[in-house]
Amino acid sequence: MHPHNRSSTSADRYKSLIDARVPSKDNSGRKGNDNSHFYSSRVKYCLEMAATLGSRALIYSVDNKNKIRVGDDVLAVDRRIQIQRVFPIDDRPQYLDHDFPVPGYHITPCGYLQLLPISHPETALDQLGRQHYRIPEKSTSTIVLRGPHSTINVSSHLHDMADHLDVGGQVTRGKHALFLVADGGPDFNVNHATNWFFYGRFFREMNLDALVVTSFCPGDSAMNPIEHLWAPCTRRLTGVALPSSLPGEMLPPSQQRLEPEDRLLKEHRVFNLAMDRIKNSYWKDLTFAGNPVTVVVEESGAGHGRYGADYQEVKQALGGSARQLRSSGLNDEYQFVVGHMDKRIGMAIFTKCKKPSCGHCRDHPPSLSAEEMDHLRKFPSPAPSLTHEGHFKTFIESHEGTRSLPCQHMPAFTAKQLGRCSEGSCRYVFGSKKDRDDHRRKYVHHR
Repeated sequence: MHPHNRSSTSADRYKSLIDARVPSKDNSGRKGNDNSHFYSSRVKYCLEMAATLGSRALIYSVDNKNKIRVGDDVLAVDRRIQIQRVFPIDDRPQYLDHDFPVPGYHITPCGYLQLLPISHPETALDQLGRQHYRIPEKSTSTIVLRGPHSTINVSSHLHDMADHLDVGGQVTRGKHALFLVADGGPDFNVNHATNWFFYGRFFREMNLDALVVTSFCPGDSAMNPIEHLWAPCTRRLTGVALPSSLPGEMLPPSQQRLEPEDRLLKEHRVFNLAMDRIKNSYWKDLTFAGNPVTVVVEESGAGHGRYGADYQEVKQALGGSARQLRSSGLNDEYQFVVGHMDKRIGMAIFTKCKKPSCGHCRDHPPSLSAEEMDHLRKFPSPAPSLTHEGHFKTFIESHEGTRSLPCQHMPAFTAKQLGRCSEGSCRYVFGSKKDRDDHRRKYVHHR
């Protein structure tokens, strides 16, 4: 057989008469999905669109890392991960043969990887000899740590982007279009009405000319650039146990006989100490792709942030009837969001409009050129290549000739047979029967 490692001294003993060997571990397998090619092509379209805007575009790859466990008798990350640090022979670590986690004691890292386009768009040739724009490259990263008593949903992520990434300040400094590449998880999924409502609110409050939120196909989250950041984070925590009890105490607060308020206060202290230890010890001086990683701690028990105060109210209003929405006080904002949104399956594009009746866009006209705004408002949808079978057109080719309707060539769109809104200039592709019914009942189409 072939040697497991060709560079080892024992490799000469193998004759390689049988074409087989003990394989190395490979975790790259993914479930097949007919929509995968379409989704990945659309993400590339977004990155190339951002590349055409150069320094006026702001791009982030966003996602949450697997939860980090807090417990005296459990390791922070999976104990089966190989330790790569050096220890004295007679002082090597020895761990318990079972994990004994404290229920609910975990920390969630929320990650934001900035992608930087080149100042002036450049083109290159792909493997088929077709021209495409050079996509943005990995830059600095920010990780926000939150404990189990903190809210983690689309509102908290937008709070991070406003406060920790200073999106508003970057907009005033000339970053007029924001592109977000996420996975299909519940925190970011634009197919959820609550999520796209908050995205629309963020678009308005940050005075963005355009906000584009897209994702890879379900099951393809490993293709999201930020996914590669979590490997060095995990390596730094390999073999680490984060105490679940306060100094001088033997038991975690949840196992002590305490009043609910006292237990909660102690748990806040436990999680704050654990997050501070991660930030200042294990992830200190952490780098990724040659750039520094900034670690931020959101104190346990802190408020909802600037966007989360009415999260449940929004969720209830959007999940209820049209009458409930109209009586909730959110209807005007709902009409604004839908009126400025190009909603597709797994993607949402918010752009400033040209309607004289829209006070926001009249008082805050776009800073991008009319041509650039037109490209964003009519963002192309992947269509099969006429010259290369089995491939989609490139982003550059998609601007030539007749453009296909949004999601027209997405297998999921064809399978669901729900279509798109046919009223006037409304740009809304239905993702489910409920989505279609809600849109028809709740949105007022201005003709």
